[in-house]
Amino acid sequence: MEENKSAFEVKPPAGKSEKGVSYMAGFFMLVAFGIGGTVIGGILGIPIAAAMSGRSIAFITENLQQLTTDPAFLREMQVIQTFSALFGFLLPVLFTASRLSYRPVTLTGFKGIITARQLGLTVLIIAAGLALSGALGYFTYKLPFPVNWRIMFDRMENDYAKAASGLINLDSVPELLLSIVVLALVPAVCEEAFFRGGLQNYMYRGTGKLWMSVIVVSIIFSAVHFSVYGFLSRVALGIVLGLLYQYSGRLWLSILAHFINNAAAVLVIYVQKANGKSMQEILSDKEGSYLGLIAIPVIIFLFARYKRSAHSLKPADGI
Repeated sequence: MEENKSAFEVKPPAGKSEKGVSYMAGFFMLVAFGIGGTVIGGILGIPIAAAMSGRSIAFITENLQQLTTDPAFLREMQVIQTFSALFGFLLPVLFTASRLSYRPVTLTGFKGIITARQLGLTVLIIAAGLALSGALGYFTYKLPFPVNWRIMFDRMENDYAKAASGLINLDSVPELLLSIVVLALVPAVCEEAFFRGGLQNYMYRGTGKLWMSVIVVSIIFSAVHFSVYGFLSRVALGIVLGLLYQYSGRLWLSILAHFINNAAAVLVIYVQKANGKSMQEILSDKEGSYLGLIAIPVIIFLFARYKRSAHSLKPADGI
């Protein structure tokens, strides 16, 4: 009978890891390692970027902010971005998990059987989530912020758009595929490991409170992207990704959903750019509607089916 229980029905964790370390201590350890790892990753990427460009390390370091928007340094910035993701997200969570468990990869969620039914439901859930995300982004942009706030938020969004455009080159299909790897695949794996397999996982194990863990980590996930107009959209996305992970214990499902979300954004940019729009116009576009809000009951329905699909799996170890 025990084998038919789903991940979310298992008795809440006692708060201590198998190595005797508090999971909440692991949560804060991971935050610290993530900050430190991001700095280290950026530093390690600079010499490689310098070697690729033929410039000095000092030149890259001193002009890093300007180079992020310079198309001539696209490859170098992609390398630094990848190093920052690996050292800021993926490696810290695996190192922290090794302090908590003798099976760090399993603890993080890289494990278990995934059924075709779960894969299909995951795709449908993230598709509905994309519609909801678009509506929330439009809603946020239409909020009556004070004028001085609006000016500050617009400046932040423009800076974000410039930084993002410096990592994308969509002039050919090979460039499109490389952009999907750098901006969709690598972030999906690294960020899901950190936020869902790490922070959310540890908070839930430490407190036994599923919804608190999902929502708090989703807010953190959205905040680190430094986008005011996209804040609610990313919180909603984080909740969807968090529930995909929590109800199955399988990190690959939330990684798949995250990848689809990011890859869809890159593909939309590619199509719009092919139609003559500039990168700045595309990334600064705030057009939309509230129609995506009707996706909420669809997502609830799909998650009910998704939860039931977990009954066909053995319980996720420790989840």
